[in-house]
Amino acid sequence: MAGDEGTLATSAQVILAIGQNASAEQILEANTNYWILYAEAEMSMIAGLDLVADIASIGANFLQFLASVASARAAMHGINQNQNSWQLATSQSKLNVLNSIWEDGKEFLENVDKLELMGVQR
Repeated sequence: MAGDEGTLATSAQVILAIGQNASAEQILEANTNYWILYAEAEMSMIAGLDLVADIASIGANFLQFLASVASARAAMHGINQNQNSWQLATSQSKLNVLNSIWEDGKEFLENVDKLELMGVQR
């Protein structure tokens, strides 16, 4: 989920670097990529290993679980960064749900036995 092929930069960053305006869609994609990468890095730190590097050894059902945890965490970062676009009650409700998913995911990632069940060796 990094940037464009062969680079860490996203399309929006490259376009901005050469002095052109990126579209709202490109900027949203770039921000989403950052939030996902940040979430994946947080998950890897908790697990004590590089989950993305071990992706080939992780079963499909666990990959889906990890993806849902990462996307929930990324959404949480996105909402926190731009809270003005949400009504407070809506934002707080969404953050509560996303935080609950994150806490369950953290608990799972901290459990060595569960990681080994996924096929990941520490």
